Amino acid sequence: MFDLNRTLELVRGALVDPEATWRGYLPEAFDWKRTVFLLTGPLIVAAAVIAYLLGFLGSGRSILGWGRPTLLGLLLQIVWGAAVAGIVALIFSALAGAFRGKSSFALGLAATTLAFVPGYLGQALVPLPWLGGLLALGLFIYSLVLLWRVIPIYLEVPDANRAAHYIVSVLGCIVASVILSTILGSAMYESGASRSLTTAPGDDAEFRGGVFGAATRQAELLAMAEEDTYSPPSDGKVTERQVQAFIRVMDRAGELRAENDKRLSEIAKKADEDEQMSISDFGQMMGGMVDLVGLQSAEIEVVKTGGGNWAEHQWVRESLRTAWVQKDIDDAVAHNYRLYKEYEEELAEHIAR
Repeated sequence: MFDLNRTLELVRGALVDPEATWRGYLPEAFDWKRTVFLLTGPLIVAAAVIAYLLGFLGSGRSILGWGRPTLLGLLLQIVWGAAVAGIVALIFSALAGAFRGKSSFALGLAATTLAFVPGYLGQALVPLPWLGGLLALGLFIYSLVLLWRVIPIYLEVPDANRAAHYIVSVLGCIVASVILSTILGSAMYESGASRSLTTAPGDDAEFRGGVFGAATRQAELLAMAEEDTYSPPSDGKVTERQVQAFIRVMDRAGELRAENDKRLSEIAKKADEDEQMSISDFGQMMGGMVDLVGLQSAEIEVVKTGGGNWAEHQWVRESLRTAWVQKDIDDAVAHNYRLYKEYEEELAEHIAR
């Protein structure tokens, strides 16, 4: 299945004319094994081998760690590259399904591999003295831009969900990379650092549950919220019941954020005092960070688990804010402003910001 000419054609096209190349490869992308042999595998191996060879050009820095490049480092770099490529494809494709796109590992692998052709080039150039790191960073950022563009073509995530899908997927990939680097680092080095991640039976499961459970829950909540619709009343007036429901949601969401902040602070304090953090603790911390990403997940969770309507909740918020700003430009705003003043003490911190 390996075809050097086709591989070079795809790599060249992904660099100079990416969108045309993506669309041209799409009919072949449904076979993940074809993508592995034509693109993913050759790119991983080529980037690692080139970096290995360039590592001898005076910098003295190996691919993994300091010192001269080694064959063990080369092998581990290839293993690392294969693991990351598979996990990134899995995360983006699995979460695409949660955001009403296509949940296809084959398409996800093709999309992420094609988008990261510049990133593989940057990885190969990292050992170059002085410029290698800057080139790698620039090409990695460019690959992230290409990934944003290729997702709707391959995984068909709707425009309304693209940003949420992209952010949650990238967070999941970062967490997965942390896990892999921890495992790989343990395989390469003996314990010697004053601060480390300690493991205990069941820790890995708790890590995965804390991190990916948070990301998956957030994806599901966002997908549910996107489906909500609401037709405001013709008179534009908010009811007292709606104001009370809004206050309850905002108060409870604030409590959830405060509880999460407290949990993260306790974990950080434990790390500072003990100079040691378990995989379980680290998983909870990363899961909490996912929860706190600016996607209003706490509000959505309170609304949806309480049987509420997210679209209605947003309309109430905007109506009350408009009333707070305008006060009396028409009957509806005047009515809503009177309700705002009645509940001003509870609403102020949620509206006036």
